[in-house]
Amino acid sequence: MVHYAYVKNINSDSTYRYVIVFASRAVADEWWRAVSTSSNVKFSDSVRRVNAQFYTHDVSQANAANSLTTSGVATQFIGKVFFTLLNDLVGRGLSVIPSTDCADYVSGNSFFIRSKVSPHEYWYCPLSSNSNATNSVYVSRTERTRFRVGITDKDTEGTIMIGSDEIVITLLTVNLSINVADNSQVMLSSAPESGLKFRDLLNKFTVGPTMYKDGQSLDMKELFSSGNGEEWELA
Repeated sequence: MVHYAYVKNINSDSTYRYVIVFASRAVADEWWRAVSTSSNVKFSDSVRRVNAQFYTHDVSQANAANSLTTSGVATQFIGKVFFTLLNDLVGRGLSVIPSTDCADYVSGNSFFIRSKVSPHEYWYCPLSSNSNATNSVYVSRTERTRFRVGITDKDTEGTIMIGSDEIVITLLTVNLSINVADNSQVMLSSAPESGLKFRDLLNKFTVGPTMYKDGQSLDMKELFSSGNGEEWELA
């Protein structure tokens, strides 16, 4: 699904204001990574990300729209991103883009993890008081657990995460992280899952059937790692 954002000139309220259309939210974050880490300091110093749908640029240094045509910045996105120059303020209206209800994927922040198909279903970890017990991760419609999600590389706190980043998913209250058992069930471990990438949230995990005890539904499903999983999102 396409993703929209505004970009505003920090030197003026009426010039060089754009609506940016990205092929997807993931493309938006990847474009930002390319611009913000570009060796062309005119762009990396000029363009700023306020949030997922609002950017600023200092056109006295660099115009964000030119990131798609300037070598060494973000030319690889020319078929996935386009900029539309907005009208000025003299008697003309400002186009309003659709608002996206989504979390900002900032490394080191805490999130709930929910199903995109069934957004009332969340990852849930009922911790056992038995220190020898295995703590599994479930999916529930009535309970939820908040996790810290971050890039494994050092000094990346505050970075916007993109699909290729290796990440670790950790509980907030206990030093335990998401890992996968031999039977592919998702569990908590003192050692995080090696090689887990941010894009794995799109297709790596799936759920089993609803669990029952004494004939009563527990309103929980086991969570498994799978090569053909479901789509999840941070909230």
